[in-house]
Parts: sequence; structure tokens; C-alpha cells
Amino acid sequence: MDATIRALGFVNSWLTRVAGWLATALLFGMLGIVIVHVFYRYVLADSFGWTEELSRTMMVWMAFLYFPTAHRYGMNVSLDLFVAAIQDRPIMRYVGLAIELSVFVMLCGAIWLGWGLMSRAGTSFTLALQLPLSYVYAIMPIGFGLVALVSLERLLRLFANLFHPGRYTVNVFGSSTASGS
Repeated sequence: MDATIRALGFVNSWLTRVAGWLATALLFGMLGIVIVHVFYRYVLADSFGWTEELSRTMMVWMAFLYFPTAHRYGMNVSLDLFVAAIQDRPIMRYVGLAIELSVFVMLCGAIWLGWGLMSRAGTSFTLALQLPLSYVYAIMPIGFGLVALVSLERLLRLFANLFHPGRYTVNVFGSSTASGS
């Protein structure tokens, strides 16, 4: 199991890094488009119809591409009061495993639903850019798939920690690192 966790950790590290770079590029592209849009609208009293649509699509793609990194490093929403009450207790290993398993199952469902939405949207087009909506919705199965890979790594770490306590340091609401691997 150690080799699987290490390999998945390497893949997730690489994928989240690339997704983060793409999200950053989208952020700067979106910023440039919005600046051009504001300049044309308020300085030149003219406007492009496509700038709002493109910047909105870029923002959605950016959020979905950053989601795996957020989950990997524990930048997700948590109930700190609950976590603080059981953080140092052995029960936290089981609670963490149950939470991550439920997250993984929900992500698999989200991949399925996102794929269905993307497949059905191929005949519809955006108003200004005339892009197939399937291009816009393609980020849903991609983003949820990337998060599911991160969740699978965390799930394996938490499961391995049940049999070898202390071998893997896994903070349910934080980053997962392997000790001694």
C-alpha cells in the first residue's frame, strides 16, 4: 500500500501544481479581459458582448481547477469546534475515514452528474461566443475527477493509519503527508 500511496501522492502533487498554474493563468486572463471591458465601457462608451461571458466562464474554470489544491491542503470548510474536541483522540481516525469516504462517494456522484450534464449540453451554445456549452461544462467532471484523486489518496492514508497508527500523519481537515516514506 505504501507504493500506491506514494505514487498517488506524486501524481496528485503534479496534477494539483499544473491545475494551479492553469487557474492562475485563467485569473490573469480574466483580469485582463475585465480591465479591457471596463475601459471600453466607461472610457470609450462602447462595450463588447463577449467579455462578460468569457470572464464568467474563466472564473468557473479557475474555481474548479483550484478545488483539488484546496482539498489537498485542507483549505476547505470545517467545523473547528467539533474537530478541536476530538482532534487528539483515537476516534478521530475513524471519524476522518468516514468523512473522507463520504466526500469520495459524493465526488464520484458529482463526476457522474457532471459528465451527464456535459454530454447533454453539446447541442446548446453560449450566446456571445457561440461555444458549445459542453466546453463550458467540461470542467465539472475534470475538476471533480482531480479532487476525487486527491480524496482517494487521503482515504488510503487514513485507512493505512488504522492499521499502522502514526505511520501516516493525516490531518482530516489539513494536509496529508507520509511519515518516513
